[in-house]
Amino acid sequence: MAAKNRCGRNPAAKYAILDLDGTLLPGHTSRHYLRVLLDDGTCDRQAGLSCLEAIAQYAAAETAPPGLLDEIYRLYALGMKGASVAQARFAAEKTWRARRGMLFSFVPELLSLLRASGYRIHLLSGNHDFPVQEAAFDLGLSGGHGAVVEVADGRFTGRLLSAPGAAGGKLAFVRCLAEATGFDAENSLAIGNSASDAEVFSCVGKALVFEPDAELRRLAAGQSWHVVDRRTILRVCARLTPRATAA
Repeated sequence: MAAKNRCGRNPAAKYAILDLDGTLLPGHTSRHYLRVLLDDGTCDRQAGLSCLEAIAQYAAAETAPPGLLDEIYRLYALGMKGASVAQARFAAEKTWRARRGMLFSFVPELLSLLRASGYRIHLLSGNHDFPVQEAAFDLGLSGGHGAVVEVADGRFTGRLLSAPGAAGGKLAFVRCLAEATGFDAENSLAIGNSASDAEVFSCVGKALVFEPDAELRRLAAGQSWHVVDRRTILRVCARLTPRATAA
């Protein structure tokens, strides 16, 4: 399944750019995906286990040590070297089937609200690309984008091509949309819970900071962003989207 609409071309298209983990569901999809890859014998065992350890360290830290996220991506790409695309997709399907039941209860109504307001809804996640695509396809979204490892002759080379969760990664993707003809940045909307999502918030007119971590809460201070939680997100989003639609 190919990623869709990575640089949308619709005239005056307004986007709702959503994070996945911590925003639409709890936990870390990358952990589950790596465990499936390991259980299936798809990825290199040593690199996969080291990546899981690094993810656990990242999740436990209030402020991630410098370079840790880059190391997670390096280990993931290394672990995938030689694996086939078909194997990775199969693992992603199994991962999302297990994870989709954990979606926060507000998600269906949120997606319906955004669709009714004319948004093209796109997942932008630091997770690995195939599980993100599976989630986007299953939820009926316009597309999904995650970390991408180079493929040659149907197998991964071990070379990392994009890492949305790393510094500048999400900003690079939003710039791709912003360069498309008619992209309506002012009326576009973003929802996320971590510091990497601040890159997106600075590029859109409507930003919802969802149950932020400490670093994102600090970054949100003094900004016009709306801090929400699972009790208030629908109410705030409903208040914001009619204005975007009218504009």
